[in-house]
Amino acid sequence: MAQETKLSKKLPETLEAEIKVFADGLPYWSKYMAEKWLSGSVISEEVTTAAYFFLLEELGLKTKSERQTLVIKYDVQKSGNHKSDLLFAKVQNVEGVNALMEGQTIEFGNHLTIIYGANGSGKSGYTRLFKLVFYSKSKEEILKNIHIDTGHKAVSANFSFTSGTDSISLTLNDKGKAEFTQFSVFDGKSVIRHLDQRNEFEFRPSGLAFFADYTAALAMVEQKLNADLSLKKTGSTAQDLADLFDGESEIKSFVQALSSKSKAADLQKFAPFTEIDKAEKVKIDKTYDELLLASKDKEKQISQLLTIKKLLAENKLAVEKLNQHFGIDYLKKIRNAIQDCLDKESITKAEGVESFKTETILGVGSEQWKNFIIAAETFARMQDPEQHTYPKKGDSCLLCQQPLSPDAINLIANYWSFIKSVAEENFNKSQEILNKLETGLGKFVFDLFPENNTLTDWLTERYPEALQSLKDALAQQKTLCETIISDVKAKKIVDHTEVLTSLEHYKTIGNYIDTVIASLRENEQSKELAQLNAKKTYLAHKEKFNTHLAKFETFLENQDWIAKAGKANFRKAKTDTTYAEKALSDKYFSQKYIDAFNDECKKMNGNFGIEISHTGSAGKSYRQLKLKGNNPNAVLSEGEQKVIAIADFIAEMRLSEINRGIIFDDPVTSLDETRKSEIAKRLVEESLNKQTIIFTHDLVFVSSLIGHCADIKATHVCHWIENRSGNPGQIWLNNAPSYEKEYRSAEPAKKYYNEAKKDDCPPAQREFLLKTGFASLRTSYEVLVINDLFKNVVQRFNERVSIEALNSVFFDSGLIDELQDSFGQCCRYMEGHTHSDKYAYKKPEPNHLNEEIQRFEAIRAKVKKFKKPATEQ
Repeated sequence: MAQETKLSKKLPETLEAEIKVFADGLPYWSKYMAEKWLSGSVISEEVTTAAYFFLLEELGLKTKSERQTLVIKYDVQKSGNHKSDLLFAKVQNVEGVNALMEGQTIEFGNHLTIIYGANGSGKSGYTRLFKLVFYSKSKEEILKNIHIDTGHKAVSANFSFTSGTDSISLTLNDKGKAEFTQFSVFDGKSVIRHLDQRNEFEFRPSGLAFFADYTAALAMVEQKLNADLSLKKTGSTAQDLADLFDGESEIKSFVQALSSKSKAADLQKFAPFTEIDKAEKVKIDKTYDELLLASKDKEKQISQLLTIKKLLAENKLAVEKLNQHFGIDYLKKIRNAIQDCLDKESITKAEGVESFKTETILGVGSEQWKNFIIAAETFARMQDPEQHTYPKKGDSCLLCQQPLSPDAINLIANYWSFIKSVAEENFNKSQEILNKLETGLGKFVFDLFPENNTLTDWLTERYPEALQSLKDALAQQKTLCETIISDVKAKKIVDHTEVLTSLEHYKTIGNYIDTVIASLRENEQSKELAQLNAKKTYLAHKEKFNTHLAKFETFLENQDWIAKAGKANFRKAKTDTTYAEKALSDKYFSQKYIDAFNDECKKMNGNFGIEISHTGSAGKSYRQLKLKGNNPNAVLSEGEQKVIAIADFIAEMRLSEINRGIIFDDPVTSLDETRKSEIAKRLVEESLNKQTIIFTHDLVFVSSLIGHCADIKATHVCHWIENRSGNPGQIWLNNAPSYEKEYRSAEPAKKYYNEAKKDDCPPAQREFLLKTGFASLRTSYEVLVINDLFKNVVQRFNERVSIEALNSVFFDSGLIDELQDSFGQCCRYMEGHTHSDKYAYKKPEPNHLNEEIQRFEAIRAKVKKFKKPATEQ
């Protein structure tokens, strides 16, 4: 391969330089597309159309245009519309996604964002939405809300991104834009895809992405060529054009032979149809018509003679058939058949029937008698179906029921033997042969020359003696036939003499007819007519040829176009591209990926001996994970499978030049706490490099994530998603059960209060802020109970119980009542929670939130000051 030779030479040491070498070696039309991509432009429809026109020029199908010199300048920064500082800011105005509550907003931090919620709270709904717009190996259909029959809305959402100081707002309709290609989603369904299927590398060095886009562009140009080829091929064929001409001529043969090898100049051989041609055609047409009229009588004679010849041949065949049945051989056959029947009849009588005759019973041996015996034998077998021994000693007569004597038993047994005898069967068969002979002879027709018959009339006029001879012979055959039929009926042996009809008359008459026809056809007038007809046909074809000359010219142009277009070798172009992509991928990417994958496995304690194989196709690279020749999911445990799949996912994202964020949906489901902690640590570390968003229902995992954030001083935000009375998707921003440090005071609630009391705060926003503020205050009460009331004896998500802290724990019933009452007041204003009659929901106002904040701070101060009485210590 030319491309293989090119790449086997000493190559530059950068991917970009080697891609330039590849692009520089392309033909102009494909180099044009490569230059556009490498300079940062999109290979648009306009670009592929221009490339297609350049290809047509190179194939000689289009006049060469003035071309600019192409200089390959690979601008890595411009190749693509991706942003290196892109951040996913928030998603809002989600509608039509499963049963998710509308009007919610999720804000995302610059590093780690945790969205905590129990099963059924709506996490999967958001994940399906993200899988729809971002890269995912397990995209899913978003179903409508199955809990309602009507009022379903189309799936929609707003996605906000930031890049530097720019804010970018996109909708679901923009999901093809570059921003959406920079984030990836991993969920439980992705695990199997990572483990048991051949996966395409979606994120690789941007230079390698060139090959897939370039291959796609090649396919687009090929489609354009194939579309034009289809139009050229759907035109008239050479045979279609030849069918325009009736009759045969040199011109028709020429048209039938037209092909891509024919020259347009060859068409001029029969062009133009001049005035001289027109005059000649008129003259020949007139001469031909006059001569044809004069020759009509001869044509009529020839037609009549051909008819007589056909009728004569059919009549001869009928006579030959009759002769076959009245020759000596056939007559002997009939005589032998009669004799055979007589012989077998005699044997039958000698062996059976005569022995049964008696004066008291008439018709013995007749057909009725035989039928009676057969019926009796059949009825007898019914009396003893298993033994078939009737009659035997002691049996009675089947008709009169009188006991059978020994003579009667013997007589009946003889009846059965007679019926089954071979002699009787042979006789029946020979009689059947005679019956068939009689029937066949009776069907013969001897009146082959009826009155008012065309052949009879013609022979009467021209060959009366021959006709009479034939009739006499047929009459003799008819008489003989009748005699033979009589003999067969009577089974009479007679030696007849054969009667055959002579066929010499047919030969004589046939020769006469052929001679007359040949004489009529060989007439000089007929020869002249044939010559005139050939000239007449030629001129008619020449006139029609010039009438349709444009069709023949178009046909040759199409054939030439098709032949030249066939020289475009797209298969080789694609093969060369795939080879180059695989060679460069192996050199600049594959090993890096393997190293990154192994590094991820090591970080998450997942060194299970996974092997990675690489293949290439259509300018793309694929990988397959194997464990000693098996798919990992067939060998590893569920937890090990998840580690390997996450390692594969993160490794690819690490090497991506464009990926800016990764999204996980419950990545540690069913894993033990050690595995959860290992994965949490790895994801927190990765959040320092790119945005990491995690949906989870696992509080231990949430705690582990936050703990690792604290260990490496990584920032994070955490939100709470709830199912509110059967409506999933309620979002509580910056509010989760594991946010203990921030909720050790009323500061979170104060922030919402300060925003809500502003004069320019819209009513709906104020109500939202107040409800969120009360929810924050409720969380602060929970943290107060854990940290201060229970003195951190049992900490959230910490396996260790602080036994020594038990000495400082003391409960005052009055203080507890006050704390419970204040907690209930907060719940009173939280529409998302169930309320008792005492704390029924009340529409909140800013002063209500402020009152509860003051109440919380007062109770918190009491709890902190409260100490165990000395008598209890």
